[in-house]
Amino acid sequence: MKKVKRLKKTEAGTVDKSSTEDKVEQINVDSDSSLEYDTELEENEEILSQRDVQKQKNQYEENFGIGHVSYEEACKSLNIVPIRRISEQLPLNGMRLQHVGMNSGQCKALACAFWHNTCLESLDLEDNGLTGEDLVPIINGLRSNIHISSLSLSENEVQVVGAMALDEVLRETTWLTHLNLSGTKLGNKETEFIAAGLQNNNSIRWLDLSHNNIGTNGSKKLGRAIGDTESLQSLNLSWNHIRMEGAVGILKGLQKNSSLINLDLSMNGLGFEGSLALEETLRENRCLKFFDVSNNRINWEGVSYVAKGLRKNGTLQMLKIGSNPINMEGCYELLKAAAHRRSKVMHIALDNVPVNGAVLTVANEIMKMRQFTITHGGVLDTRDVVGIRKEKPEDPITLVVRYLASVGIRIIDLFRMFDSDNDGQVSKREFIRGLKRVGVPLPDRDLVNVATRLDKSKKGYISYGLLSNGVRNHIREERKEDKRQEVKKRNRLEERRRILQTELPEIYKRTYEDDLFMFYASQSSANLGSTLRSSTNSMHSLNGGQVVSLPAIESGSSSHVSNNGFNDSPQTSYADSNQPTESESNIVAPRSLRSKRNSLPANIKSNDFLRYIHSYLERKKTQANIDTSIASNVNV
Repeated sequence: MKKVKRLKKTEAGTVDKSSTEDKVEQINVDSDSSLEYDTELEENEEILSQRDVQKQKNQYEENFGIGHVSYEEACKSLNIVPIRRISEQLPLNGMRLQHVGMNSGQCKALACAFWHNTCLESLDLEDNGLTGEDLVPIINGLRSNIHISSLSLSENEVQVVGAMALDEVLRETTWLTHLNLSGTKLGNKETEFIAAGLQNNNSIRWLDLSHNNIGTNGSKKLGRAIGDTESLQSLNLSWNHIRMEGAVGILKGLQKNSSLINLDLSMNGLGFEGSLALEETLRENRCLKFFDVSNNRINWEGVSYVAKGLRKNGTLQMLKIGSNPINMEGCYELLKAAAHRRSKVMHIALDNVPVNGAVLTVANEIMKMRQFTITHGGVLDTRDVVGIRKEKPEDPITLVVRYLASVGIRIIDLFRMFDSDNDGQVSKREFIRGLKRVGVPLPDRDLVNVATRLDKSKKGYISYGLLSNGVRNHIREERKEDKRQEVKKRNRLEERRRILQTELPEIYKRTYEDDLFMFYASQSSANLGSTLRSSTNSMHSLNGGQVVSLPAIESGSSSHVSNNGFNDSPQTSYADSNQPTESESNIVAPRSLRSKRNSLPANIKSNDFLRYIHSYLERKKTQANIDTSIASNVNV
């Protein structure tokens, strides 16, 4: 019995041992399976990270050269809906966005795409209802894109802020060749900034400033810029308010210009003064080939001066001078000037101006010498057409007195001839019959007029006293009128002389106050700069490779951008994040402002920064006045 029990114990012991070994083996199997599961997770994570890296690489490669990813990310950060038309046209050479209805946010997002786009060569934003602040991001975006050479902002409103931005872009860029500012409501102030940029630009070849409000002051500044520029070849100034001194300023600038080939001045008001300046311009200019001065109030007096200048010109090929009050003699003088052997004119446009057979005869003679065409308003062999000077009819009493003096008859002798009964008075009928008898060359209507005017008492007869006093008073009034006309003519000549002596002023020079104004012009869109900066390339190392990530558009941190376009080092901010910094503003701050903000006291808050700058400027002005007064006292 004891043996059996011991055997059972041993069997039980063996059984327990085997079960323990099975459990251990199961635990080992479970641990091995868990290790295999962890390894699979790590492999999956590595595959996902590699896919993300590859996706970012592909995204960067797709975005590079087009910028559509930058545009979509910018729209997402600005909470606006991307415009499909923009995304579709970003890969094209030209982007035509007329009548799209873009807003300020769309302009900012589109400016972000410029940082990476290398396809666009022309951008057309015609009639989008944009203001100057809306256009500033687009204009400043041209600095980062050297491929866009043509820009059209027509039928928008540039305003002073946009004009100042265009001034800076024209000064700094060398790749913009075509600029369309037609119908942008440019006034004299805006034109000053455009002229300042044009004067310092060497790349613009085509400029359209038509359908604007450019007046006298803007025209003179623009004339100075035209005289200094060396790259501009085509300029359109039609449908403006260019007249008097402004017209003379434009034409004087054209005298000094050596590059302009095509100039359109139609639908302005050159007038007689402009015609006088035009003679000198055509005589001095040696590069203009196509010139349009149609509908400019050039009358029969001014066209003769234009013809004199055309006779001395040897480069002009096309002259459009239609829709002006030009008479037959003026047309004939123009054709005779074009027939000169030195002239190179191939076409003269006299639209809405009738001509006669003599003008066409000269045109046929020119056609025999060289290629020549003419357009006109019809052939009329009569002088009763628009443009003929209407002579002022002389007074009948003046003609009677002049005739009597020429034949040697005195007033008293004439009255004695009329007064047959010697009663000292004659009837109106007898007076008229007597004038006819002595041979006064006047029609019956004028003779009745003379008799009626001399009969001031309205009694039907004329006495010797009335006749002598009437003649004497008429001669006195006539002399006064002659003196009045002579004074008026003298004043008109002095005014013309003053207009023709108009000097081209210096173009407006930017001051520190203007730079400060420009720096804060877009304070309402303070995040614009961060929008543009965030679309630049920031490189991050992932598994040994470099991939571009597009950071958040609304990032408030400023960064320093190196020459390669990537973020290299942080830059400290001089004010709170609510205040636009240099990288957050759409306008680069002036050097003087950057130096001042480094020394800004710590107790000055961001909201008081503008007030602090203006107080600093006032102190500088006061100190300058004190220095001037001290210097004057020392000199005394």
